[in-house]
Amino acid sequence: MDIAVKKQKKTLLKRVWPLALVIAILAIALNYSAFLLQADYVIDNDTLVYGEVKQGPFSISVRGAGLLVPDKIKWLAASVDGHVERVVVKPGKSVKKGELIIELSNPRLKQLQEETKWELEAIIAESKASQAEQKSGLLFQKARMLDAKLNYQSSKLKLDAQRELFNNKTGAVSKIDYEKTKLETQQFNQRWKIQEEVLVSMTENIVVQDNAHNSRINKMRKTLERAEQQVKDLMIYASLDSVVQDVSVEPGQRVNMGSNLAKLAQQDSLIAELQVAELLIGEVRIGQLVTIDTRNNTVSGIVARVDPAVVNGNVQVDVTFTEALPSDARPDLSVDGEIMITDIADTLYVSRPIFSQRQSNTTIYKLNQDGNLAQRTQVKLGKGSINQIQVIEGLAVGDRVIISDSSSWQKYQKVRIN
Repeated sequence: MDIAVKKQKKTLLKRVWPLALVIAILAIALNYSAFLLQADYVIDNDTLVYGEVKQGPFSISVRGAGLLVPDKIKWLAASVDGHVERVVVKPGKSVKKGELIIELSNPRLKQLQEETKWELEAIIAESKASQAEQKSGLLFQKARMLDAKLNYQSSKLKLDAQRELFNNKTGAVSKIDYEKTKLETQQFNQRWKIQEEVLVSMTENIVVQDNAHNSRINKMRKTLERAEQQVKDLMIYASLDSVVQDVSVEPGQRVNMGSNLAKLAQQDSLIAELQVAELLIGEVRIGQLVTIDTRNNTVSGIVARVDPAVVNGNVQVDVTFTEALPSDARPDLSVDGEIMITDIADTLYVSRPIFSQRQSNTTIYKLNQDGNLAQRTQVKLGKGSINQIQVIEGLAVGDRVIISDSSSWQKYQKVRIN
């Protein structure tokens, strides 16, 4: 009898076991199907990047790459036409003010200098000869005036004596002789005055001619000075203590007046020219603190100028330094700059999602607690930094969000993450 019961129980267990297994599989399948129905799109976890919402102090800064460039640049240009005789200094060498950099040659200028010098000497000799002749003529005129004066005075003495005798009616002097002497005295007086006027005129003429000669001499001296300066300009000297950045000519090359020959830059006077993306330039202001990274050292500075124009999607920001430059600083050195915009003592922030804009409303996919579902969530963003952005509304501390590119599945409300 006992043996019959055991067989019945074993038969019942064999019948129930397959049914229970099928029910369990159906339950798992239904549960998984329900999970699948929660999402509109499926995406691979390996293709995603996540960020977690944090709270605390938030520094807002803008980053830009650029170069160190000289603040004081001097181009040396040719003042005359010529040929490059030799290049004394090569780019990269430090030079002192007055040091020879390039030597030009122009035989025509040297010939013109010599000819101008000879012409000046000839004009000076002609002027001296003219002055000697004028001096001789002036002396001769003075002698003629003196003779006229003496003749007048002699005739006047004779007239005075005859007038006294004639007035006393002594009969010693006839009226005819008296009148004749009186007439001669008047003539001598007129001749004396004429000779005086001639002397004055000659003196004035000498002064005028001397001025004319001096003007010609001065003009020729200026011409000679210009010719000498042009010859001196064939030697190109450094105009300041600096480093030669570039020499744009080579020996044998012909250069025209005004052509740039060499570029000088003061080694200790550098600024940083940063290129900041136009989307980040809105809060950059003159006077903001900047940290410049030269790859080996960092140095502090301030924003000195913000270019009003946008070029290729970037805006140039000039930075002047507030401390001594490191030894590795040199013109055209590539640098990175971080411009400090402001600091917020306490706020929510998250790693910056792709394509997120500061001070905007956007949608971000927020993960559930298990991390296998992400739901599109409306979020209000605030101020942005280089890699992070402020969260105003829509997220809480500890929320995890997708910060990688979600543009290809942006239209789905929920996505499942495998």
